[in-house]
Amino acid sequence: MHWFVEALGARKWRTGALAILLGVACLAGFTATAPAASQDTKAVNLAVQLAAAVPPRTKLIVAEQQSQASAPWALSGVDKSLPYAITFANFNGGPAVLEALISGAVDIGYIGEAPLPIAVGAGVKDLVAIAIYANPGSPENYYLVAQPGKGIKTVADLKGRTVAYPPGTGRHMVLASILHTNGLNLGASSVKGVPLTGTEVAPSFASGSVDAAIVVGGQYFRVGKPPIIADGRGHNWGVNVVLTRKALLDDPAKGPAIGDFVRRAVAFYNWQGANPDAWIRANYVKQEGLTFEQGKWLDDAAGHGAYYPIDAKSIQVFQHISDGLFATGALKQKIDIAPYVDGRFNAIIAWQNNADGVTPRPLEQPKTTEKVSQ
Repeated sequence: MHWFVEALGARKWRTGALAILLGVACLAGFTATAPAASQDTKAVNLAVQLAAAVPPRTKLIVAEQQSQASAPWALSGVDKSLPYAITFANFNGGPAVLEALISGAVDIGYIGEAPLPIAVGAGVKDLVAIAIYANPGSPENYYLVAQPGKGIKTVADLKGRTVAYPPGTGRHMVLASILHTNGLNLGASSVKGVPLTGTEVAPSFASGSVDAAIVVGGQYFRVGKPPIIADGRGHNWGVNVVLTRKALLDDPAKGPAIGDFVRRAVAFYNWQGANPDAWIRANYVKQEGLTFEQGKWLDDAAGHGAYYPIDAKSIQVFQHISDGLFATGALKQKIDIAPYVDGRFNAIIAWQNNADGVTPRPLEQPKTTEKVSQ
């Protein structure tokens, strides 16, 4: 396991008593009151309070990748009784999502764990993470694959070879970490990195123009199930980030709407974990064009995580991610990530996890890396 994603110490996360959560004085622009006894009533009560805080005619635009939010949003039913108009826009990769946020074209964006630190390192100041979900110990469907018949059996065999990757993304981070762990790097005298857009990596590999590539999800099957020489285990935290601009959090309309969206985002993510077959059919089969069996292979390999509070522990993890990006060369300078995360919606996240019966695992990596299986 790479040093920068090793366990930071076990801690048992506890949701806490519902009464304590509902005693929070101000939660996304509304004052919570004690709910009735039934769990269903509690869930409805929070939903009603959040929705009621949103002014009429409010609009939200959400940037996503591969329909990661819009598909479960509709399937899970969290789109019912929506107090604002919402539009989902698909983008190709985290950097494109960041550009849309920075330009003001969207209000909320979904990215992985690498793009925000990289953007901060490049001088971006107005973005802030408002929610994170994580899946520590998962390969997260990141696979470093090699051309068959080229004698590439291990990562060490990549020395002097060409590897395709999309710069500034989670794949860049995972690839850099895998190489670093094996005494290599993306340099002319080590491994010859071939930077491409996210959609160009798999076709480049399929054409035989590169010796290896870091692919994700269904790309693995679309390039013919080539030999996997490493995956994302121990090289990523499975962290995904819900991001917005700092200024929007204090906006009298957008701020409450974002709080409502966060609750629904936790709810539909928890729905995915509780309904894996429905999600496989909607995502891997319908969206990516895979067979159910291929989708199940990917879903089983990745597993399912949970939303975590943005607190000292999660910030420490995010800081280790940032430091690791610097150590492997994906980030050009060290940064302090704390000013770019905001935990004001933690009580909403914990409340919804409680309502769904979800208890996040300790936010730590396993002590050993599992052997890659194909």
